[in-house]
Amino acid sequence: MRESWLDAVRVLKVPETGAKRKLLDAAEALVAKKGFDGVSVRDVTGAIKANVAAVNYHFGSREGLMDLVMMKSLGPLCKERAKTLDGLGKTASVEALVSAYVRAVLTTAGTLEMEPEFFLCLVGRVQVIEDGNLPELLSLERKNVSHRYLKSLARALPEMDPAELAMRWDFFESGLGQALLSVKSKDNAPDLLECWSRFGVLGLSGDHSVDSMEGGQGMLFEL
Repeated sequence: MRESWLDAVRVLKVPETGAKRKLLDAAEALVAKKGFDGVSVRDVTGAIKANVAAVNYHFGSREGLMDLVMMKSLGPLCKERAKTLDGLGKTASVEALVSAYVRAVLTTAGTLEMEPEFFLCLVGRVQVIEDGNLPELLSLERKNVSHRYLKSLARALPEMDPAELAMRWDFFESGLGQALLSVKSKDNAPDLLECWSRFGVLGLSGDHSVDSMEGGQGMLFEL
């Protein structure tokens, strides 16, 4: 795990206004468009005509800035997913669990007052980041929420082999992150999420397993 989280706690507070907020907003917009690896300090400062040194002053480093971009989107999403799961109880169906996990993205966008298409693309960029490249506490929070959903799915699908269910869930989570990047407007965001929910239900509860695939022609997620 990276050690930057605890070292940079003082700069990881989301500002409401001022130069730090402008830099954060610019970084978010650039990351949503180009991805984390495609955004440099000069890109961010150039977008708001700030001095290059402003990133180090306000965030400690480029890494500190990107940590805050990750935290600002994925942190609230994890909390929303956990809250929704708490409300479902221990007898939730596969359909309810998948829908809650997916639709939490739109709910969080509303809470943060972000345009759905922008937030979905931004969180899609964060969702596909490996745990070791996230700030440590954020990584632990994401893994905890994911584990809780998987545990609830195991109760809803007692006949499913735990290892296979875990694999299917991993595919579902990873694919969702990629799917979010395809949102083009706020009008097609709900349809895409509804489609992904149906896809997830079929993939998680379908009859096919890896062992039953012949000649590499089978699909884990049957549509």
